[in-house]
Amino acid sequence: MKTKKWLTMATSVVLAAGLLAGCGNSGNTNNGGNANGTKADTGNANSGAADSGNQAGNNGGTTELKGKLVIWTFFDQVKDMAEQFHAKNPGVTVDVKMFPGDQYQTKLLSALQSGRDVPDIFDLERGYIGKFIDSKFLTDLSAMGGDDLVKDYIPYVQELGRSTDNKLRAISDHSSPGGFWYLKENAKKVLGTDDSDKISEMVSSWDKVIELGKKVAADSGGKVHLIQNSGDLFDIEAYNTQPWVMDGKLNIDPKWQTVYETQQSIRQNNVDAKLSFMSAGWGNALNDGSVVLTSMPAWAGFMIDNKDDKAKGKYGVAKTPEGFYVGGTYRGIYDKSDNKELAYEFIKYIAGEEWQQHNLEKTGNMPGNGKVYESNLETFKAPFFGDQNILKPYYETVTKIPATKADKYGEEILSRWRKVAGAGITNNKSFDDVVAAFKKEVKNAFPELKM
Repeated sequence: MKTKKWLTMATSVVLAAGLLAGCGNSGNTNNGGNANGTKADTGNANSGAADSGNQAGNNGGTTELKGKLVIWTFFDQVKDMAEQFHAKNPGVTVDVKMFPGDQYQTKLLSALQSGRDVPDIFDLERGYIGKFIDSKFLTDLSAMGGDDLVKDYIPYVQELGRSTDNKLRAISDHSSPGGFWYLKENAKKVLGTDDSDKISEMVSSWDKVIELGKKVAADSGGKVHLIQNSGDLFDIEAYNTQPWVMDGKLNIDPKWQTVYETQQSIRQNNVDAKLSFMSAGWGNALNDGSVVLTSMPAWAGFMIDNKDDKAKGKYGVAKTPEGFYVGGTYRGIYDKSDNKELAYEFIKYIAGEEWQQHNLEKTGNMPGNGKVYESNLETFKAPFFGDQNILKPYYETVTKIPATKADKYGEEILSRWRKVAGAGITNNKSFDDVVAAFKKEVKNAFPELKM
């Protein structure tokens, strides 16, 4: 998911221009494959004659649901959503069409702009939801009762689905909190403990991270580092800062200077292993213990080498100095869909506790609904993490992340800051030099913004 996010960043400027143009089109309604029964060319379709023994209408409602829904996505777990919803509502066929992530936006945008072959429900990734959230293509879910669906949600998760006028336009079924992952054996050897609470306290501020990192490097003769890269601060602080654009003007939160200077200190004191994100060395360090703590989103278990269950019970999760998240997938209803009410029933299902409990147990994806967190805090276990109740560190931090709306600038400008500031750390540039170079980049990309 994270690799996809970077690909998303690279293409979204072009897509943004197309989207804005699309807002001016009248568009014809033709919910591809929906009204005419066209068979999916990718993905799967649940048959309304499936052998589920469940009775229709027991999805928290009283009406037997019938019909067909078409969902577009880049995410294969939507197939399980469709199957679970169908099991509850056997009168509904859910046709999931999945497209490669690097093609999905283009495919979706083309359909929305033309008004042809548009799905009833479509997915939007965190990296580009801001380009769509204020468009005419998304149904006002608030008008359909959607605010009640997210009243118990993690604040940042529900806010990202709101448009500028505070209408709910999209809903996610999960949150994407992050934490410091560590090999327990390695942590015990280097830090003297593998206890999550104790390690969380040891790194509860960036000052503590730096002091502890200096000790780790000195004790190991420079062979072991506390964290992977000073750039980890970008992800951790990315959504703990003010929006990049306010009132049509570029806004550089003063906190970014503190973050930058902290990164410089981390680099100068040999706290980080200077491993580029997703490089071979980065992946090896996560698995071999040459780095003690790696900042990871909860969904990134695929980075762990678990062949023959060899990683089972070997990892722990500690809190980062500030809570953070990475990624996230949202779903909205096409505003001209002929199946809005049925599509809303699907959205209602995935926003509910039953689906999110199932998803947590099956995939380990963290819930978006706070009630699901709370009911699993003392009991949920994941194979990598043995007996640790990993929801605790995630819940304690994810609930404190500022609830901020997505906009069409934020992710693009953040990616530019990450690039320019990262080069500044590598080349030992001053903060003022970095800001000057950054403003040039933003001005070139978004000439309409005041500097």
